[in-house]
Amino acid sequence: MNKIWMLAILAWACCHAAAATSIALPNETAMYPATSHSGYLPALQKCLICHSADYAALQPPLSEARWRDITEKMRLAFKAPLTAEEAALIAGYLADAQRQGVLSSRPPPAGSH
Repeated sequence: MNKIWMLAILAWACCHAAAATSIALPNETAMYPATSHSGYLPALQKCLICHSADYAALQPPLSEARWRDITEKMRLAFKAPLTAEEAALIAGYLADAQRQGVLSSRPPPAGSH
C-alpha cells in the first residue's frame, strides 16, 4: 500500500512540476543597421534565425578577416544555414558597420522607425 501512495505522490509531483512556466525574454536592443552593403540582407535573413543582433553589436572591434572566421564558425561548427559566399558577405557587412560606428547595442532613438 505504501508503494501505491509513493507512486501517486510521485505522479502528482511530476504533473505539478510540468505545469506551464512563463518566461519573459528581454527586449531587443540592437538591429542590424540598414546599409547598401550587399551583406545587409543576408545578415537579416540568416543571422537573426539563431540570435539577436546584440550578439554582433556587443563584439569588440574586429577586422573583416576575424568576422570571416566567426561567420565560417557559425556556418561549419554551428551549422548555420549559410553558404560560404553569404558568410563572406556578412563578414564584410559587419566589419563595415563596425568601422562606421553604426553597429551598436543601444536602442534606436524614439520615433526613428
